[in-house]
Amino acid sequence: MINNLFVLEESSSSYLFKRLDFCIETKKKMIPKRITSICLMIIFYFKIINGDLFRIHINRIRPHLYRKLNCTISPTNGTVCQMLSRTFGNVLVEKSSIYERLINEADSYFIGTISIGTPGQIFLINFDTGSSDLWIPSNQCSSNCERFHKYRAADSLTYVSNGDLFSITYGDGSSASGYFSIDSVMINGITVERQRFAECTSINGMNNDIFDGILGLAYPSLTTDGEKPLFYNMWYQGLVPQPIFSFYLNPDTNSGTSGELIFGGVDSSKFIGTITYVPVVIAGYWEFQMTSVNVGSTLISSSLYAIADTGTTLITGPVTQIEALNNALGGTYDSSSGMYTVDCSMNPISSFPNVTFNIGDTLFTLTPLQYLIMYGDTSNNYVCYSVFTPKDQQDSYGNSIWILGDYFLYRYYAIFDIVNNQVGFAQSISYNSK
Repeated sequence: MINNLFVLEESSSSYLFKRLDFCIETKKKMIPKRITSICLMIIFYFKIINGDLFRIHINRIRPHLYRKLNCTISPTNGTVCQMLSRTFGNVLVEKSSIYERLINEADSYFIGTISIGTPGQIFLINFDTGSSDLWIPSNQCSSNCERFHKYRAADSLTYVSNGDLFSITYGDGSSASGYFSIDSVMINGITVERQRFAECTSINGMNNDIFDGILGLAYPSLTTDGEKPLFYNMWYQGLVPQPIFSFYLNPDTNSGTSGELIFGGVDSSKFIGTITYVPVVIAGYWEFQMTSVNVGSTLISSSLYAIADTGTTLITGPVTQIEALNNALGGTYDSSSGMYTVDCSMNPISSFPNVTFNIGDTLFTLTPLQYLIMYGDTSNNYVCYSVFTPKDQQDSYGNSIWILGDYFLYRYYAIFDIVNNQVGFAQSISYNSK
């Protein structure tokens, strides 16, 4: 049995590294005949600590460029375009506006790399605890696949045909479809053998995303065709010392550390205090019971269900409960964004109350600086958006659910245990980062 602890991490130290340069071309239709090349450089760092900790960084990505369609000039001489957002869907946005910046923030995500096949074919992957399938684009892809890295089965010595059909639609309306194949998947030089994954021949709603595919980290019951998720195969093949994985996400975009995903353990240097564990109530999503949500001393709701989801940026909840929470903050609903704003021009940030989640009899608090997104306009006025957004969603038993996305996980280190069926949270070392 090989017992290694795998970590995907951003780092700024002088480690042994290799560099991968690649360019992604996107056509900006609002500017005729202009091609914009986005050249990215990803540096993979390798470090060994105490002989058993292997680290590779992951990066927080903000899309920055969107596919803008049907652009017109507004009465104020601004350029207004239709934009496709992962969070807000199809929207009309004025170029360089506060709303455009908000969309860019809400659509951010974390990516790392894996390779598939022998020899390995490298892909940029979005690691998602809110789904369970692993998929990447196929070289047979014929719909919206132009800029992706594509898997070529014929180039892999370890490829095995499967052929079962694959189709998935995500909560934001994006989708992918194709067929299943079997091959070796490598992360940081460690190989998961005979992993079933999907080769996609059609991809929709992801034209602006930099990642090639998605690696789901939820339970097997959420898989499309009953396949074992990759982390389960890691555990069953004896590649990790513990049946857990954990996330550290850093909110500070100026920091040298964006985030860390560990397969097979926890990084105790990334959190302080004790870990609070709560049992998973339905083994599909990483769903658990939440005792209550408070704004200051005001109880918003109790006896709740929540999901920890790295694939969601904001924090969502049932419409009536989110309305009550934002009303307690003095918020006003903004129909153009589907979010709530608060007046932070007239009221200092420190005047807003904390928002507290009671999970497993432990209080997890977000301060105003942690739950408000603040933007200044050209007139030096400020607009503050609450990260608490309304969305009615239900689990397989019909329970209304909250989704604790990255704005919660920035402040709390998260541990996911597939054998003891529990989720753990501890205060992140980045709790006070801006």
